[in-house]
Amino acid sequence: MICPHCLKTIDDGATVCPHCHAEVASDAARPRLVFCDGCGARLSPHDRTCPKCGRPAPGILSTAASASDLAAGKTASFPRLTQAAIEAELPHAEPVTARSVLNDSLDPCATNVLDRNQLDAHLGAKGRSNDADPYHKRKRPIKAIVLSLLCIALVGGGAAFVALDPLGVMPSVYAWVQQSASDMFPSRAGMGGSSSTEDQQAEDAEGDSADDAQTEPLQDEALSDAAAFERLSAAYDAIVAINGGERFADAIDSFNASYLSSSLSARQQASTGAYDLREELQTIMDDLDSMQLAEGSAYEEDRDNVRQLAAWMYERIDAICASWDVSLSYPDGERMSQHQDEILKPMRAAGNTARDNYYAHVSEWEPEEK
Repeated sequence: MICPHCLKTIDDGATVCPHCHAEVASDAARPRLVFCDGCGARLSPHDRTCPKCGRPAPGILSTAASASDLAAGKTASFPRLTQAAIEAELPHAEPVTARSVLNDSLDPCATNVLDRNQLDAHLGAKGRSNDADPYHKRKRPIKAIVLSLLCIALVGGGAAFVALDPLGVMPSVYAWVQQSASDMFPSRAGMGGSSSTEDQQAEDAEGDSADDAQTEPLQDEALSDAAAFERLSAAYDAIVAINGGERFADAIDSFNASYLSSSLSARQQASTGAYDLREELQTIMDDLDSMQLAEGSAYEEDRDNVRQLAAWMYERIDAICASWDVSLSYPDGERMSQHQDEILKPMRAAGNTARDNYYAHVSEWEPEEK
């Protein structure tokens, strides 16, 4: 045995070291140290296996266990631990509850809970209601109100500026818009009436000759049958000349050659022929509408037939002009091939009905003297 004080060898049964004369505990009283046979780690007397290498602790295998079982790490002959044995080895602790935590660690004096009486007194002193929240002040949407008022002021000011026109700029703006629309869609100018300049000139002329206008008839006087025949024949010949003449053919050829041109000026120049023909047909139809025949005239049916021929011819020209309107709406340098379907859409929608009706009746509806 080794003395724990001087570390010298003494007899196993000695209680006093003969070298340092210190008392030595007996083997029964001395705690027994257990070490792992595999890694040499120190084990607790309660350990069944080594916590480092997992080897069974010395002395827990039965005497019948063979060396092969120990080398293989088999634990078939290990004593089985019951739940009661495990609980006996574990330190017993009381269950933790919310009540015990609050009673042990919570100091009411150290919290920030406000006293109700003090809170009511504070709110009353500030002039607030008892239901007010002292921690979260109510934020009023001042920015939203200011923005709303600003938007209302801007909209109202813009409307007032347009309505009152204090600077007198609105007439020029209206004229600019009308001129821009006329330049973009020139075909609409003839259908919608004369331009603003022409209207002003007409009004001035009407004002200067108001007295003379009262004596003139509002409509043409009734025509005799001879005059009616001459006038209807002239209108019929003009319509047939437009259909079979070079001008109509040139208008079609110009459209096919230039409606996809990237040059806006080239498109505008090529479209003038179609617009001129449409205005000429509109003049013929207006003249036929204003024609007054004598009561019971034999040329009433002829007038209606010639008027219908002019309308069919006008419809054919108008389809070309509508396609020109689309083509001329694109700026200079535009890639027109990507807009081909949109440009040709008015002509496809018109179809060939007007042309077929025209050729079906143009010969039989020629006026004859009666």
